[in-house]
Amino acid sequence: MIKEETNDDVSVKRTPEGFDAGKMRGMLVDYVTGLPTLNFVIDEIKALFPKNSAAVISVNISSIIDIEKVYGYKNYDELIKKVAVSLNSMKGQLLRKNDFVVVMFPASSHFIILLSSPRNKGRMDIENLENISRRILESLKASVPPSLAISSEYINFSIGYSIIGESVKERIERCLFTAIREAEISGINIEIKERQKIKEDIKNIIVHEEVRTVFQPIVSMADSDIVAYEALTRGPKTSKYEMPVVLFTAADNHGFSEELEWLCIAKSMINFSLNTTFINKSFNRALSKKSPLLFLNIDPKTFKDTNTIVNRFSGLVSKYSIDASSIVLEITERTAIADFNVFNIMIAGLKNIGFNIAIDDAGAGYSSLQSIAELKPKYLKFDMVLVRDIDKDYIKQELLKTLLEFANKTASIVIAEGIETEAEYRTVKALGVHLGQGYYFAKPSPQFIEMVQIL
Repeated sequence: MIKEETNDDVSVKRTPEGFDAGKMRGMLVDYVTGLPTLNFVIDEIKALFPKNSAAVISVNISSIIDIEKVYGYKNYDELIKKVAVSLNSMKGQLLRKNDFVVVMFPASSHFIILLSSPRNKGRMDIENLENISRRILESLKASVPPSLAISSEYINFSIGYSIIGESVKERIERCLFTAIREAEISGINIEIKERQKIKEDIKNIIVHEEVRTVFQPIVSMADSDIVAYEALTRGPKTSKYEMPVVLFTAADNHGFSEELEWLCIAKSMINFSLNTTFINKSFNRALSKKSPLLFLNIDPKTFKDTNTIVNRFSGLVSKYSIDASSIVLEITERTAIADFNVFNIMIAGLKNIGFNIAIDDAGAGYSSLQSIAELKPKYLKFDMVLVRDIDKDYIKQELLKTLLEFANKTASIVIAEGIETEAEYRTVKALGVHLGQGYYFAKPSPQFIEMVQIL
């Protein structure tokens, strides 16, 4: 027996006897956007199929980065909701009121628009369909606002279209799904062109060395002196590649990660050398203070050939007249270390030249703990997740105490990252953290900041 259920004045056949109606509805209505899935309205769609007049538009959210992985599912869900609201608002304007806006399945970023009747002519044609799709894309770009987390320049839409053919020998459902697939392929072809453009963009950035280096000071908690600067990379100013997460992800996706990594390292060393020379001459620092250290982020996946890596680093410090002992190679874990034996040999070679080693996000997980045990770094950097609101969080304070005790026993120097408030600063200082970094002291800048004001 099939039960009858009403939804928004549309009578729909629903749940077979013995099935949980709530669970069934949860599979048929998207819990993120509230939109129906394709299966939920399949019977209504079939009823609206005049021959050669129905069409489908496929709308997919795409990006040069994996938005959900980078920004988390909550921010991604908010983006999907905004797209759903925007598409629904087009009904009665770009779309007819009886057109359907659905998702392929719950929590999907794949939206399907079913155009049920001809627009300006007796039959739907490709030219008309292309025009509607273009206007939908323009409307989406204009109406989906950026969030605090995800800028609109990182959000793209893959839009394709197809007319739904009908055959007396085929089920209407099969004709529909064939059209959806054709629309997807149409959108993918457009997206391929966009990806090719991104590849060319990244290639040009590397060839023309269009990366910038900014430096954020690392401060002694004992006397507020600046003891080091972390080099941070930025892409071309005002471009969508300006933020490093976008720049490096796009490079990874298109096979340019190694070239980009070495370019950023070289640029950082050049700018560090220029800044150090300027500071020493301007403030006669060479006679009064020890020169600052340079913290350089390196990604384990970039460093595969041990001898080549050691020789290349050795050549860079020689080329730019930098003492290797003034450089701290900060192991980031955008990619986990695949083979600790091989990586450890490379680190040992770099230590022999004089380089120091730091582990970023120390204690954040198993891989970081293994990195500490295997690599025996001189510096341990604790992430802002641990530092944020530590003045109000007893558990974080106790955890930091334990990590500090471990660091002191192993003669490691602890750096607290992401210090943004005076309360956080005073708390980590009281707990015994050796060095601090964060907006409380200074934001990243192309030029060295010689002093920080601690009130």
